[in-house]
Amino acid sequence: MKKNCILLYGCMLVLALAISGAVSAAQKGQISHMVLVWLKEPGNQAMRNQFVAASRSLNDLPGIVNRHVGIVLPSDRNVVDDSFDVAVTVTLRDKAAFDAYMNNPKHKRVVAEKLKPLVGKIIVYDMVSE
Repeated sequence: MKKNCILLYGCMLVLALAISGAVSAAQKGQISHMVLVWLKEPGNQAMRNQFVAASRSLNDLPGIVNRHVGIVLPSDRNVVDDSFDVAVTVTLRDKAAFDAYMNNPKHKRVVAEKLKPLVGKIIVYDMVSE
């Protein structure tokens, strides 16, 4: 009976550690923040340039591993959606860095004052690396 209890407690401990490890990995994995933007005036080169320049002003925020902004690459492939104008991809160190980035006053100000006025439609994808 004592061996069964020890075995049961051992299994419970292993399960608890496995679950906490999975949660911890999700909390600590790098975050990819992908933003696709359709301008209010699709194809307007001046608006694209303005969006790209304003977006690049966020490159120095803390927690960023990589940050890229660019314009659509037209494609003839059926699986490619090339209907957007501009895309931004940001890789952040972890969930804490992502939260800090999203709540950073400079990020909020640039988005509200310089980016949103140019945007007709936006789609965002966020994911955690495993």
